[in-house]
Amino acid sequence: MVSGETSRPLAGPRRPRLALRMALTLFVVMSVLGTALLIHVSWSYTARQNVADVAKQLNEQIVASIRTELSDVLRNVQATEEAVRSIFYQGAIAPQDEGKREFIFLALLQSQPVISRIAFGWPTGDFFGTENFDDEIHNVEVKWFDARRPLPAGVAIRRVDRYLPEPGEPLFLDRKLEPSTYSVLRQSWYRKAVKADKTVWTQSADFPDRKQPGINISGSLVLYGNFIGVINVTVELGRLSSFLADQRVGSTGTVAILDSTGNIIASQDPAERKAETAGMMRNLDSLDAATSPLLSVVRQALSQNMLKLSEVKMIQPLAPVRASDGALYYVSLSPANFRDWSVVTVIPEKDFLGNIDRNTQRLLYGVAAFTLMMIVASILLADRLIGRPLIRIAGQLGNIESFHLDRIARVPSALRELDDLSGAIMQMARGLTSFQKYLPTELVRTLVSQGIEAKPGGQQQTLTVLFSDLAGFTTLSERLGPGIVPVLTAYLSAASKAIVEEKGTIDKFIGDAVMAFWGAPLPDERHAEAACRAALACRRAMANLPGMAAGEHLHLRIGINTGPMLVGNVGSEERLNYTVIGDSVNLASRLESLNKVFGTDIIMGEATRLAAGDAILVREVDQVAVYGRMESTAVFELIAMADEKPASEKLAWVAIYEAGLAAYRQRRWPEAIVLLDRVAVARGGEDPPAAALMERCRALIAEPPDSGWRPVTVMGTK
Repeated sequence: MVSGETSRPLAGPRRPRLALRMALTLFVVMSVLGTALLIHVSWSYTARQNVADVAKQLNEQIVASIRTELSDVLRNVQATEEAVRSIFYQGAIAPQDEGKREFIFLALLQSQPVISRIAFGWPTGDFFGTENFDDEIHNVEVKWFDARRPLPAGVAIRRVDRYLPEPGEPLFLDRKLEPSTYSVLRQSWYRKAVKADKTVWTQSADFPDRKQPGINISGSLVLYGNFIGVINVTVELGRLSSFLADQRVGSTGTVAILDSTGNIIASQDPAERKAETAGMMRNLDSLDAATSPLLSVVRQALSQNMLKLSEVKMIQPLAPVRASDGALYYVSLSPANFRDWSVVTVIPEKDFLGNIDRNTQRLLYGVAAFTLMMIVASILLADRLIGRPLIRIAGQLGNIESFHLDRIARVPSALRELDDLSGAIMQMARGLTSFQKYLPTELVRTLVSQGIEAKPGGQQQTLTVLFSDLAGFTTLSERLGPGIVPVLTAYLSAASKAIVEEKGTIDKFIGDAVMAFWGAPLPDERHAEAACRAALACRRAMANLPGMAAGEHLHLRIGINTGPMLVGNVGSEERLNYTVIGDSVNLASRLESLNKVFGTDIIMGEATRLAAGDAILVREVDQVAVYGRMESTAVFELIAMADEKPASEKLAWVAIYEAGLAAYRQRRWPEAIVLLDRVAVARGGEDPPAAALMERCRALIAEPPDSGWRPVTVMGTK
């Protein structure tokens, strides 16, 4: 494209097109969604405010019910303790009267189903209690001294009588006697009652045959100034949980009683009730959100509101909590008016909004259907007018970036702006196509994909470089005249194809010479092998070039070398060449010229031989000091790739030649001549490297060198 030329669309029938602004007005239909959303948000906010008020009222009702029940339970427990005390104090029965004592305890326990246990402990450590199970009643006695049977030191005897509750008198089931170490003297309810001058409330779980968390009232029994023992009446916390289980807290909410340290006194939570049955009391901090999700919300609410349970003095609704599952919960705390207990309720917002949301859904169905149709229409229209053309245009720009100019095509659009943009891209592609032939397209693509900027700079890397040249090109040019152009084009095209197929980078064409390298800009660990494979492909391509006379073919000379070299953008600020420079590059050029001396096609340096390894078949030609270098290097002729020619061929004439070369280097020149002559015979009567080496041997025999002679061929010219 000429600089300054304006972009214009390609000629062709013009179709009606919409301006971009006109197309964007089609998206106004999205305002329907905005309006619906605004109405929904406003309505939802009002509904949630109402939910908070309803949750507060429900919480107050639940707390009042729990306080009443708890007060009744505690009053019954206290009345039972006072009844036992009165019976003992009035002398109706004596604490030691076993039969009457059991009858009284059984009668009181059956008359008060909420009570779990009535017990009495003596200063000797002895214990007697009657326990109310769901389907049985147990009389449990622990005696530390029994006149009827001696007991081991530190061991008591525990008697457990099992009864089946029956109207009137319970039915005796069985009796079990076994050793025990239980002593009331070690129990907190006993010790606190002894120290106090009145009845005391305690929480304990340890009794002779049952470990269940419970609330106890205990009081000392003193008759005629003598301390007799301690009366204990217990309500297991599981009974409180059973009462809570009957409380309806919304549809899926829960209620629990906690103490000031976060211990769960009673709860509707199934996991907590299971723990109570196992004799454990859990704490809020130990809960797993997966098994106790609602009670875990309480822990989160206390943390978010920076509130401690010991600070709860009145009914206190907390700020709604958003749990990890995304649901919103209303949490309220209230004092239970007993000890440091608090009543907590957790009510999911969905319990209140469920019906409201369903009604809202019905209301919004019509609007949603209409809105959906508008959205679909908007999407289809936007996709057709803007989306698809822009995606295709972006793809065209990507093709330009990667220099795939043959893939550029016009993208028609009903929008004027997009149609003009597509036309401008076509104009750009036409301009770039004109210059593409002057640029190494594959190199440009690679540099762009690697993000290498077009500015001077480079880095040292170990790469493999190849130089090729046509033998007798000057003479052929004089003979063919202008007809040399198609021949040269065919040769360079064939060489380029072979190099590109092996992932090589074509550096430049210099007349009939080609320079290429491997390992940059795309890294290739097997760059030496790839260069050898490309060289053989170039040699094969020379046999079928168009424009040559029958039986005539071009002879190609190639030099390959591997080593450290500087690779990068070399040149000025205005013009750059992505190339390689260095001594290893110069050596490759010298190796290409060595083919004239040895009559070979492809010669490589020692570093390339080592880098390619077993992937190639070669023969060592000689030890050479090329022009401009003091050091000598072994040079090798590339014969074939190992996977293209059987290895047995190397063991034939190649082995003979290398034996002759070894004899030459050891001054055994007559033997070397014999061996090298066998090479020529094995190869059909001619082998230029063997002939050159034989000629050298004859010269050395005719004029033997001094003792300082080295088997190195020194090249005096390039």
